[in-house]
Amino acid sequence: MNDKTTWVTWNLPLNTVVTLMADDKPVPIGSTAADLSHCDECIDLIGTGRTEAVDLREVGMNDKVSSFFWRTVDLKMGAIEVFEHEAFKGNRNIIFLSEWQPATLYNFNHWWLNDKISSLRWQSLLDRQTAVLFDNGDGSGDNLIILKGMEYNRNDKLTSFTWEPLTPVKEVVAPFQITASNPAGSNGLEEVYHGVNNTSLPQPVTVTLNKTEAQQVTTSTTDTFATGISTTITYQSATGIKDVSFTSVTAAVTVSFSYTRTQNITRSDTKTLALTITQTMNAPPMTKFTAKLLVSMGRIPPTEYHTTAERWYNIPVTGSVMDPSNDNLFKRVEPVTVTIEGSLASSTHLVIETTPL
Repeated sequence: MNDKTTWVTWNLPLNTVVTLMADDKPVPIGSTAADLSHCDECIDLIGTGRTEAVDLREVGMNDKVSSFFWRTVDLKMGAIEVFEHEAFKGNRNIIFLSEWQPATLYNFNHWWLNDKISSLRWQSLLDRQTAVLFDNGDGSGDNLIILKGMEYNRNDKLTSFTWEPLTPVKEVVAPFQITASNPAGSNGLEEVYHGVNNTSLPQPVTVTLNKTEAQQVTTSTTDTFATGISTTITYQSATGIKDVSFTSVTAAVTVSFSYTRTQNITRSDTKTLALTITQTMNAPPMTKFTAKLLVSMGRIPPTEYHTTAERWYNIPVTGSVMDPSNDNLFKRVEPVTVTIEGSLASSTHLVIETTPL
């Protein structure tokens, strides 16, 4: 089939991309596999989970395919399609942003489409990212700033590109609550307090359990623009109230994200949490007593939690409003989804056993 292919059909998993090439060249040292230098005409076949097809005569590759490579890409990061001819026709390449580092200038100097790009579109870009294409390989000359949902015809000039995520100047993520299930037979912790009430009146008895490494929780995000995540968990259970012997435990979660690009991108945060639980009950008069505070530990299976974030940007984005109270930045409320799993205290039970004096 070398140099004899006219029609291609494929059915690839989502996020899988096969690139057909007219020439076979090794990837330059220090470059990405997505660099199509010296590969002559190429075309990308994108996995959608459905059967797709392309007529190679329409993309300038009839009887030219001699090699291919495949990889997985993050389609959520968006892509830019570049075409040889106007009206999105002729040979085409796709720049998947997940394969190229942000804030870095790349050029098409040795791509077949160099100085041949006449139209482009970027319908899959989000409004939290921007890209710039330049006439010259060094980033000089006229440039084209592209944003979400636009298309453009430009005659045979584009030679280099760069892209950057649009990060918020300020962000406030609304806290949310979580609880751990307490399946039968689950492990628990216990604190015991012995005492005597030799008065004629009931006396309050307070028991505190304090464990430094009793719980572990992992929070993760699929936000492709975040480079880090941090989690704070605080308890909101009804502890320290007289005559309450059983209490279900609820925790409040506060999440924050970082967006600074570094070599190490971490989209999960594992916390080992200390556990301090305090409860109070009354010991009957004239008794010797043993108070036992039982804390049940529950599991949180991998579970998605949904909240919102108020984010402020220095340029207008879809649905944003200017906020005079924050230096006229553009504010927008956005959905946030995180996945949490691990172990937490799920309930407490205070029991008092008494013996008359």
